[in-house]
Amino acid sequence: MATVLLVDDDINALNALKELVGQDGYRVKTAGDGTDALKTALADPPDVVISDCMMPHMDGIALMREMRRNRKLARVPMVLVSALVSPPADADLVGFLRKPFAVAQLLDILHRVAMP
Repeated sequence: MATVLLVDDDINALNALKELVGQDGYRVKTAGDGTDALKTALADPPDVVISDCMMPHMDGIALMREMRRNRKLARVPMVLVSALVSPPADADLVGFLRKPFAVAQLLDILHRVAMP
């Protein structure tokens, strides 16, 4: 079973995504910001990370950069989601979704990179 790490500082969005992704057969872990996500990922690397861009402490883009610098996490596929910002041109992502997005779009990306 593939593990997905969901990262968002909006607890309601995080819980909704956790439920939907879990129902699709994935093992789900959560974090409220990039700092917690990095700690969680280093302790037990996920198969995919889905992160909001705008969060306190460490945003999604900074999380992506930290993951790419770390041997243990450098190859973990990452999807960023945001209502306001676009990823930088050099972002190493498997997907980017603009909020609000259809859950089917997210699940399509997950199925492409990690089967449940």
